[in-house]
Amino acid sequence: MNKLRRFWSIALIALTLSIALFSTLLGSPTTAAQKPNILAFTALQQRGSEIKNSLFTVNATSLARRELAPNIDVSYTLVWSSKGDRLAFVSGDTDIYTVNSDGSGLTKQFAGESCKASNFEIAWFPNSKKLIFARSCDGFTSDSPGSQSLYTIDIFGIKGTKLVRNLEVGGQPAKTEISSPFYLSPDGEQVAFVKDKNIYKMNADGSGMTKLTKSSGEYTSGGSELVWSPDRAKIAFLSGTYPQQQVYTINADGTNLKNLTNNPQNQVYNVKLFWSPDSSRIAYYQGKTGDLSGDEQDIWAIDLNSGTAKNLTQKPGNYDALSWSPDGKLIACATGDFNQQKLYTINANGDKLNQLAPRLGMSGISELAWSSDSQQIAFAFNEITGDKSNLYVINRNGLEFAKLTNDKDLNAGTPVWQPQ
Repeated sequence: MNKLRRFWSIALIALTLSIALFSTLLGSPTTAAQKPNILAFTALQQRGSEIKNSLFTVNATSLARRELAPNIDVSYTLVWSSKGDRLAFVSGDTDIYTVNSDGSGLTKQFAGESCKASNFEIAWFPNSKKLIFARSCDGFTSDSPGSQSLYTIDIFGIKGTKLVRNLEVGGQPAKTEISSPFYLSPDGEQVAFVKDKNIYKMNADGSGMTKLTKSSGEYTSGGSELVWSPDRAKIAFLSGTYPQQQVYTINADGTNLKNLTNNPQNQVYNVKLFWSPDSSRIAYYQGKTGDLSGDEQDIWAIDLNSGTAKNLTQKPGNYDALSWSPDGKLIACATGDFNQQKLYTINANGDKLNQLAPRLGMSGISELAWSSDSQQIAFAFNEITGDKSNLYVINRNGLEFAKLTNDKDLNAGTPVWQPQ
């Protein structure tokens, strides 16, 4: 009897392995089709006598497109919720709308007054039901102060929008409540800013305000920003007098302040810092000492684990539009003089530089955006002839290339991929 049981057990295991192997070879019929890569973008269009910036989504494979916000002039700042089911955007430099990914549920969530040099930053909370936004405004005259405002929105709540903070900045005499914009963490739950020449943070509801740095410094000189790491554990920033600035990080709890470059001759150009998706590296532009034109810069990356910085390009030139792939393996960028830019990818370790789309004519490349699966890059291409811009998508290997916009799109831009 024991021998018989053993025989049937072995036979059952063999049958199971055979079925698994057969299914692998043929492909499982129950495997769901991969979700298509959808891109949101804006396009300036003329309809009759009216010129309006419209909001669309497009399937990067079939090129099927959908208009999401008819009759609304869309300004900028397209932000998908983490689940990819909703999109927030700014209209008229004053208002914020949300819309579902299928075009339903278009709702005005905030109606603001006009202001000088209006700028918004928006982040969704993980539940896709709440968002936070910061708005900055300059003073209308050199004597009047501007403002930095912070709001939260419960898009399904009865009370709707809530003002968290409204602080004045600048003017004569200068207001010192805050000396930088509000910088939102990726999950929208915390905010960093500079006050009294120190870096502070607080929760999205205004509670828990904490001074992170222990001594005052030039933390936002030359236009540099406070940049949260994707895991929200650190904040990166440039400190010092521009352009001789150093790259620093500090933990979000105020501990472990580090000078990562620690080189008095370090000279930054295009003062932006770019975290890798796994929060282990920071890329930035470094110029040749004495060159303020940006024509002799390279892309560098610092490994936070080893503390070492590496020149990834080793080919001085004019680099722009840097963007990490979501898998962290590649960096896409544009290089070349204005109206003569080309699209490249660089291996994250700096051992290979590849040119993509070489047959595109001379023009400007901007607004690079990686798809969530790291397989495609969307970018805006500014045509020299015709004075317009179009959106293109190209595979990371450069083998498949397509134009996403059509002749009705006068100027297209702001590409943002829907999260998978």
